[in-house]
Order: sequence, then structure tokens, then C-alpha cells
Amino acid sequence: MLALLGSLTIAVAYSSGTRHDYTAYTNQWEIVLGGGNPWIGTDNAYGPLHNAMAWVYGLNHLLPKGLFALLHVATGAISSFGSLGINDTTSRLQKSCLFAFFVLSPYSLITVGVYANNDILPAAAMVLALMGVVAFNNRISSLASGSLLAIGVLSKFYPLIILPSLAFRQRKLDWALLSGFLATLLLGGSLAYWHWGHSALLPLLFASSRSSKDLSIFHFTSKVLGAQLDSFSLPLMVVAFAAVSWFLHSRNVNAVIGSIVTFAAVLSFYKVGHQQFFLFFFLVSPFAIRYLLSCSTIFTPKLASAFLLWIGFLNWYQLVFQLTCGMWEGPATTLRYWGALPFLALSAGLATTTMRSIAANNGRSRQHKKGWIPSLNCRP
Repeated sequence: MLALLGSLTIAVAYSSGTRHDYTAYTNQWEIVLGGGNPWIGTDNAYGPLHNAMAWVYGLNHLLPKGLFALLHVATGAISSFGSLGINDTTSRLQKSCLFAFFVLSPYSLITVGVYANNDILPAAAMVLALMGVVAFNNRISSLASGSLLAIGVLSKFYPLIILPSLAFRQRKLDWALLSGFLATLLLGGSLAYWHWGHSALLPLLFASSRSSKDLSIFHFTSKVLGAQLDSFSLPLMVVAFAAVSWFLHSRNVNAVIGSIVTFAAVLSFYKVGHQQFFLFFFLVSPFAIRYLLSCSTIFTPKLASAFLLWIGFLNWYQLVFQLTCGMWEGPATTLRYWGALPFLALSAGLATTTMRSIAANNGRSRQHKKGWIPSLNCRP
């Protein structure tokens, strides 16, 4: 079944051709193959791994798109059917349903199969790094997880957000993971610097100078209210990261919850609210849901409902985006500017429900330590 689905997604990727951001990618890869610098005079906000895909593109102009689609299905399959590192209480049917619901969702298939957004590279790296830490939990897997996370950073920088959640667990620093991360990052960064010089740092500057987009609340305030608040994005991201990290650390939550909640909190305040940035949540959800259902009470019916509403909105939004040429046709043009408002409401509801569930579970854990109730915690 997985082989068939992999073949079908690659077929969709090839048949849909070059479109959306993939057009910009091909222009950047042409510059690389021509011996130029893909960060000079372009809108390239990506890392050196993205540029290295130029040599894959040189073999066939749709080959990177096909590989993105294959990586999407493979990562989703590992997330849905791979080992949890604990006793998995979910059935094969439940795993298959999770795979179909998240990996084969309209959002996922459009984002990767049709548009070929390169966010599949950091999203897959984040999911596989998290699974390596949680499911295997040994020195070799930590080293490999750190290396995988660095590979994600070399494509886009945002996997850095979950590094503390993976490297600092049970209030101890995982030196093997940190070593693998730094070694791979330094190697990739050195090669990029050797080939392109100081311009390898330009994506960081470009990302900070971009205007607000799509699902960011700053896009709504700018386009609808006429209030230019984009400059508040970075400070709020830092505050959100610090506050959520402190909250999670104080309750000693495991890496699964820590990485997901921290990434969601920071992304909520990023002014460039492109919907493809949320691909990580679709790929990690099958693993996270199986893990939490198998050893925790955190994933309550109320939390599940809030999460499914949030995921459902992203599915609907991406589908409308595809059917209306990027929301430039018909009534959807209004949604292009107002869409951030209902998404903010859904995100706030999900965040509140999640924090309450974590706090409640933490309280039950303290009772367990006093011998009152059975253990409800997963292994961190």
C-alpha cells in the first residue's frame, strides 16, 4: 500500500508540473548550475541544502519535486507505523487512519505533491529527529537525531526552535545530540561559506526584512486595520519562546509535547504566516497521537477537538487557496486578508486547552509521586 501511495504521489508531482514556489526554486537552481550566487539579487530565503538541490534539478527539472513527494510519504509512514519506544496501544487500523487523515490530507498533498514546497525538508528532519530521540533514546540515535536536525536547519532555519526540547530532556543536556547537531551544521555551513562566501548569511537578513503574509495576524492588522505592527513580530516570538520554554521546563514535559508546543507558540507570532510552515504538525501528528494515547492522559477529548478544528481549518484554507489561484479570484480574495483572524481564534483556543491539559496532567503526576494514583506520564 505504501509503495503504491508513494508511486501515486510522485505521479501527481510530475503531472502537476512547475508551479507556485517551485518556479522560484528552479530560477535559483539555474543560477547555481550557471556558476552564480543564488542569494544575490533573488528572494532566496533558504539555506545551503536548498541550493544543493540544484544538482538534482540538473538531472531532471522535476526530480526534486518527485523526491519531495517521496520524502513526504516516507516520513508520514514512519510517523504512523514506526516504533514508539514504549508499548503501542493503537491498532493497525488506527495507524492507517492517522496516516490517511494527516499524510494524505488535502493540505499535505497540495503543499508537497502539487506546490512542492521545500518545507518538506525541515519538517521531515524535525519529525525524524524527534522520533530518534523518543523511540530509541540511546547515544547513537541521539547523535543521528542531532545530525538530522542540523540537515533541516541547512534547508531552512526554523528547526532551531525545537533544538532545546530535544537536547535538554529530563533536565539533562544530551551531549551526543548536541555534538551531532553542531558537527553537521559546521560542516554544511563551512562548505556553503567556501563556495558562496559571506552571502550564505543573507537568508537570515532576508527573513527578518520580509513583510507579513497570509495566516499571520500581522497581515490582518496591516491590510484590514491599516496598523503596521510587523516590527513586533520578532520580540513577541522571543517572548513566546521564553515563556513557553519556562512553562514546559517547570513541568518537565517530554520531548514530544515540548517540541510541538514550542514550535507552535513561536510560529504563531511569525509575521510571514505562510501555510506551508505548518507541514511539521501534519507529519508529526500520527506519531505524537499514538505516543500520547499509549502512555498519557494529556490528549483529552477536549484537546483532540480543538486540535482537529485547527487542522481542519488549515486543510480548508489550503484547498481554497489551490482552487482560487492563491485566493486572487472571487470571494476568496477577502479570505486572503481576513483568514488570519479565525485562525488566531482557533490557535488561541488550542493553546489554552493544551496548557490546561499539561497543567492538569502535571498535577496528577505529583499525586502519583505521593502514592495516590497510577502513573500517567510518558518517558521524557
